Amino acid sequence: MRHDEPATERFALRSPRHRATHPVDQSWRVEGVAPRRRRSLEADTANPGDVQFPGTGSLRNLMGTWRTTDEADDVDGDVETTRFAVLDPVTASASAHPTAISDPHRITDPETDTRSPVWRRTTDVTPTGPSADTSREWGSSEAIDKATGFPDAPPPVERGVRAYFRHFGILIRRQLTVWVRDRGTLIQSLVFPALSMVMFKVVLGDSVSRFTGVNSAFGTVPLVVLVGAMFGSMASGVRLQQERKTGLLTKFYVLPVHRGADLSARLCAEMVRILLATLVLTTIGFAIGWRFNQGVLPAVGIYAVALLYGAAFSTLVLALALTSSDVPLVGFVSLASTILMFFNSGFAPIIAYPNWLQPIVRNQPMTCAIEVMRALAMGGPITDNLIKTVIWAMVVVAIFAYPALRAYRRAASTPV
Repeated sequence: MRHDEPATERFALRSPRHRATHPVDQSWRVEGVAPRRRRSLEADTANPGDVQFPGTGSLRNLMGTWRTTDEADDVDGDVETTRFAVLDPVTASASAHPTAISDPHRITDPETDTRSPVWRRTTDVTPTGPSADTSREWGSSEAIDKATGFPDAPPPVERGVRAYFRHFGILIRRQLTVWVRDRGTLIQSLVFPALSMVMFKVVLGDSVSRFTGVNSAFGTVPLVVLVGAMFGSMASGVRLQQERKTGLLTKFYVLPVHRGADLSARLCAEMVRILLATLVLTTIGFAIGWRFNQGVLPAVGIYAVALLYGAAFSTLVLALALTSSDVPLVGFVSLASTILMFFNSGFAPIIAYPNWLQPIVRNQPMTCAIEVMRALAMGGPITDNLIKTVIWAMVVVAIFAYPALRAYRRAASTPV
């Protein structure tokens, strides 16, 4: 390059070829194409129905042109057509092209300018049917309020006794279906207690029978029934924590579902599970010497005691599961259940424990329930132990019921 060349030519040759560094409008201007800043007109294309949008490099075909109401009445059609009519005479002259409505000089305020166009939708029916005028004015304040306002809130269908029982039935059916399909709950509710029953009978049954002079099955069967209730409730609590983490409780909370239906359905499903597990375990207990020696009504009382104990323990587990997702529920409940399982009158006679431990073992809730079930099966005094069992259940429910309700409301209303 010669040094005597003008500086402008040298800079022009050395300038990058990237379009972003070129002068304005130099990288896309093509001879014969309308500038990008100019509004597209009908004359830019050969076909009036096609409008070219500069900068896009494509054609947009429009569904016809804008026509006034008078012009549209003269058009005969054999099919149903929909069009928007301009009623304002000021814009009627420019309605032959769609750019007329995008002109900023023609956009006016309908409240301040009486000449502002009011758009309405007219529909022509086929000539074979009657002509129906379905015109509707969209510029009225009532139409605007309906289009921009929020819809009326539906009535609170989740309240009321009928809604509660309807939603309760649906949710308890769901809980039972989940329980049947959950192998972990089945194993902890039936298989583990049944194996424990056989193990206790084989390992300790003969020794306990010789020491007390009574068949050990009358203590072993109530023991494994209560153990099955506790471990089954623990599995249900773990599943509840998983449903909370996945957001299922939040979905129930925002849906039109009765607020008390889900939690009560979970408790009633636990009662059904405990009842079925008690039926199965007492049936298996007949193989090791368990009998209902006092008749039908005492036998029904045995199942009632199991349900009472299971309801109290399930309330405790639900409260712990809903209080915080970080609570080690399995470890805590397993430790408490193991302590109760090995320090009660069903595992060994009370006099076999140390003297300082005997009052604790005698008055702990599991021993009271076992003694009531033993007395209902083979006979004996039941009043004192029954009162203790009821008191224990009422105290546990009174302590943990309200925290469970608050924790469920907080867990359901808090997004995950």
